[in-house]
This record gives sequence, C-alpha cells and structure tokens, in this order.
Amino acid sequence: MSNVVMTRVDARLIHGQVAVRWTKVLQAKKIVVVDNKSAADDFLTELLLLAAPQGVTVQVMNEAKALEEWKKDGYGEQNTIIIFQNIDTAKRCYDQGLNYTSINIGQVPKMPDRPYHANNTCHLSEAELDALKGLNGDGVRVYFHPTPEDKLVEFEAAYKKLKA
Repeated sequence: MSNVVMTRVDARLIHGQVAVRWTKVLQAKKIVVVDNKSAADDFLTELLLLAAPQGVTVQVMNEAKALEEWKKDGYGEQNTIIIFQNIDTAKRCYDQGLNYTSINIGQVPKMPDRPYHANNTCHLSEAELDALKGLNGDGVRVYFHPTPEDKLVEFEAAYKKLKA
C-alpha cells in the first residue's frame, strides 16, 4: 500500500528545503531518491543518507530498482517523499509504471538550453516543458512549489505565462 505524500523534481535531491521543511510539513518518515548516478556511487548515497533528518529513512535507487520496488507495495505505508533529480527521469519512470498522481517541480537549475523561467528556482527546456505537459495531459497534477512558504502555481497557469 502506497502513502506517497509528495513526488518532487529537485536537482539537489535531499537538501534543506526537503530535509527540513517538506519532511516536517508532510510528516514524511521516508524519502525515496530515484537517481541512477547517486545509486551507483557509494559516496553520493552516503551523503544523501546523512542529509536526511533524524527519524527519516532514505532509500537511494536506480530507475530499475525504483520501478521494481514500486510494483511490490508502492514504497510501503509510511508517509513517503519521492525525489527525482530531473524531469526526464520522472517522466521515464512514470511512463514505465511508477504512476504518481502529482509532481512538485522544485529546483531545476538555469542553463543555456532552458529558456523558460517558471519561477526563481525552476528553468525549463522545451523538451522538459513538453514532458510536463504530457504528464499533465495524462492526469498528473503538475505544480511548482519550491517551499511550503512559497506560493503554489499550477502547471496550466505557468504554461500560459511561459508560452505568452
């Protein structure tokens, strides 16, 4: 039985906003990081384990393992936050069966190929914007909400502004 309280894209994975603010607000007891690079690197995995607040379990998995574990029990009954490092991974996992119902787009860093500025922490490429549009079209609630204190912006409103 799944009890996912938030699915999020954040290039920084576990950091202050997730570790301190979101886990507390959502009363999360588990964070599942889905990232091939981190899962393959013992040092990165250890850093992620250390970044979590006391009492919060962290699992770092590659995409294949994350999909396998999801199919077993949706990551269990604990309040769980799923974090992807990027939109591509989040979309690919969704398409392969990790069917989250909503996704919070947190931090996507500014880069030359990301001309769309959704908010002060999120910059999107055309392909990333299309992937989010596809998720939204599939019935996934896509929204931008960097911290609990920030204003939440739904995808439709952001998309209209970005494409205006």
